Amino acid sequence: MYFGESRELVSIEDIFENDELVVMKAIYIKNSFHISVLSVGFKDSSGDIIRIKDVVERYL
Repeated sequence: MYFGESRELVSIEDIFENDELVVMKAIYIKNSFHISVLSVGFKDSSGDIIRIKDVVERYL
């Protein structure tokens, strides 16, 4: 998701992971707002994440 302004990554946590994908929850600060973003990272055959798709974004 595009935020337009800079944001600071506060934390990131892997919620689920297997050989094909990883589900991640990240917390960002944008201005004075805390934002939670749930994302899915897709892996290649060597296990490297090749693409990340944001699924849900919400303000905390």
